[in-house]
Amino acid sequence: MTAPTVPGPLRGKVALVTGGSGGIGRGIALRLAQQGATVVVGGRSEDRANAVVEELREYGDAGFVLGDVRSRDDMEAACASVVERFGGLDIVVANAGGGDEEARSPQVRGPFANIDLDRATAFVQQALAAKYLVVQAAVPHLRARGGGSVVFVTSEGGREATPGQTAIASFSGGLVMAAKVLSKELAREKIRVNTVCVTVVRDTPSWDAVFGPDSTVSEQHRKQYTKIAERSPFGVAAPTDIGDVVAFLAGPGAAYLTGTTVSPTGGLTIH
Repeated sequence: MTAPTVPGPLRGKVALVTGGSGGIGRGIALRLAQQGATVVVGGRSEDRANAVVEELREYGDAGFVLGDVRSRDDMEAACASVVERFGGLDIVVANAGGGDEEARSPQVRGPFANIDLDRATAFVQQALAAKYLVVQAAVPHLRARGGGSVVFVTSEGGREATPGQTAIASFSGGLVMAAKVLSKELAREKIRVNTVCVTVVRDTPSWDAVFGPDSTVSEQHRKQYTKIAERSPFGVAAPTDIGDVVAFLAGPGAAYLTGTTVSPTGGLTIH
C-alpha cells in the first residue's frame, strides 16, 4: 500500500525523472516526492530502480518506466505509460545523460588536439538526444494539462570554459541556449523550461568514477575534480542539494521563471 501523498507545493502533480534510479536523479526524485509530487523514475533497469521507488513511496505514489533516453520510441512509450497510470504529466526532469561513461573517456574528454573527434561529436549528438527526446515526447501531455514544467539538468561546462571539455561544452552549452528557445516557443502554452547546470556532486557515478577504486579517468580529469572539491566555498554538493533547486524550479514558487539557467555550484562559479 502506498503512503498518503504528503502535503506540499507539488501535491497533485505528476513528475517524470529520467535517470532517477541513482546519483543526482535519485536526489531530485526524493525532493519532488517530499514536496508532494507523484514521481515516476525513468531508467533502463527496473531492478536498480526498485530501491528508489520504495523510498519514494514513503511520501506518496511512485512508479518506474523502462526506456532508453536515446530512443524516440522508448520516450514516447514512457510518457504515455505515465499518463495512463497516473492520469497526466506535469513535470519532466531531463536528467539522464545517455552516455556518461563515454563523456569520461580520455578520447572524448581531454585536450582538443588529442581527442577523437568522431567519438566526441557522436557523444554530443547522443547526449542532446537524451535530453530532447523525452521532452518532445512529453510536450503533448503537458499541453493536455494546460501547462507544466521542464527542467534540464546538465553540466556547468556549458557555462564555464574548462580545459579538456570540448565535447561537454558543445553539448551542454548548446542545451542551455536550446532551452531558452524552447521557453519562448512554449511560454504561451504555460509550459516553463529551465536549466540547472552542475559541477562535481558527491555520491554519484561521476564521483565514484573519479575517486573510486576502479577509476580509469585521466590524470587531468582527476586533478580537475580534486581542485573543484577543494575550492568549492560551500563544499561539494550532495544529490539532494541539486534536488532542492530542481524542485523549486518545478514548483509554484518559480511560476514566473522560464528560460532561466541556474548553477548550484556552491560559490565556485558566479554568473
